[in-house]
Amino acid sequence: MPSTAPLWALVPGGAGVPLAKVGGEPEPVGTLRWPACAMCGTPMRFLFQLPHVPGKVDLSPSAAVYVFQCENPDTVCYRSMPDDGANAAVPVRAGPPQLEGARFTGLAYHPWSLGFAPAEEDTATLSLDVNEATREQLKALDRAQEEAPESKVGGVAVWLNGDAVPTCCGEPARFVAQLSAMPFGLEFGDNGRGYLFRCQREPEHFRFLSQGA
Repeated sequence: MPSTAPLWALVPGGAGVPLAKVGGEPEPVGTLRWPACAMCGTPMRFLFQLPHVPGKVDLSPSAAVYVFQCENPDTVCYRSMPDDGANAAVPVRAGPPQLEGARFTGLAYHPWSLGFAPAEEDTATLSLDVNEATREQLKALDRAQEEAPESKVGGVAVWLNGDAVPTCCGEPARFVAQLSAMPFGLEFGDNGRGYLFRCQREPEHFRFLSQGA
């Protein structure tokens, strides 16, 4: 039987997980400084936020992480990459809620709440090295990718354009979550996905990248 890993599908419009949301305005749990793009200097657009949820999403010592990306229509900033400064995953420790810095002046994404639903995926198959896989293994990989949740926390990243695990402190970062562009209407290329990772050595260092379909 295939090995499976417990994870949580992110359900649009779900309830029961306060502070799990996409779009609208960020809801800080402490001091959140709105990030600016390192390439063009403009405030980024808020994408989504995830809270620390014991047993589901381990973000400690942070209480939540907030994800942004540059969507300046007058520039071509490389927002899909984790190291070019056109996106940001900002962890926040619990404290008096406060939002600092210049904010994005454009239209916010439509707000969605997120619920968590139990799910499973074939972790062993999803982790195959496609360069060494047999034809049958590649077919199994296609099935596993189709069956895995498109938006989730936990498990392994399901890539659209090949493995792109970012590094941090000289090691591969640990996968936290992925979010599909649809139904949220997020700008991740052509119906793409965004991927959130966390440094294995520095727990308050997060990395974000996206891939188009």
